Amino acid sequence: MPNHGKRKHDSEGEPSKRVKMIAASGNAAKESTTVKPAPDLNTKDVQNADNRREKSDKKLAQEKGSTLANDGSSKDKSSERNKSNRRKLAPVRPFPTVPTSVSATGPRSAHTEGKNYICITRKTKLGAYLRRCKNVFLKDGYKTLHMSAMGAAIPHLALLTLSLPPILPFPPDEVHTSITTGSVEVHDEVIPEDEDEDIDYQTRTKSTLNVVIKIGDGDEQQAVEKVKKVQKKAQKQRKGPEAKGRIQQTDKPEQIVLQEPEQDDMDFDRVIF
Repeated sequence: MPNHGKRKHDSEGEPSKRVKMIAASGNAAKESTTVKPAPDLNTKDVQNADNRREKSDKKLAQEKGSTLANDGSSKDKSSERNKSNRRKLAPVRPFPTVPTSVSATGPRSAHTEGKNYICITRKTKLGAYLRRCKNVFLKDGYKTLHMSAMGAAIPHLALLTLSLPPILPFPPDEVHTSITTGSVEVHDEVIPEDEDEDIDYQTRTKSTLNVVIKIGDGDEQQAVEKVKKVQKKAQKQRKGPEAKGRIQQTDKPEQIVLQEPEQDDMDFDRVIF
């Protein structure tokens, strides 16, 4: 009997123990899931921390900017030095701008030969080139036009070749264009910083574009005849005034000039009354 009593007591105490264990486990789970609240910070401390961060960020930005500026200034200085030490020489032209028979210092209207050879540059506008090329075909009587460009002037020449045929009074079947590309070696003179050292020369390649526009067969007999006529007229005009001046000088009588004495040299007689 006493054994049965103990068992009953144990059985009655087991559920209470179970409840206690469950409650303890629940409290542990709650404690594990709950996060400890952060300590309260004063607004002054937060502002001070933000100010410190801003100051540090500004310092870093200034340091980066100074380093970048120094790098850029050093690069600019090195490029300026290279530019100052390097002198670009004039490139070789495919054909002379002015023929040898004509003076280069005279006006372009006086040039009779070589008008159909044009070197294209960026300095001259497209409208001026269009008028000049049109006059080569219509006024001068040429049937072929040679144009050349180099480097940055190539787009200018390409635009000129596209815009020139529509303004010419010729059918499109008679206008023939041929385009050739190439390259030319250009020389640069490198001047050393030390005067004792010798001057060095370096070569670099530049692209070229040559355009030939022909009308029909490209016969230039009319242009050659016109050039000869213009040359004859110019020779006559040069000889005419020179001969007339010589004749006038021989026909006119020579003028005799008498020098009058000055008043200081003249002797005045005194008249006594």
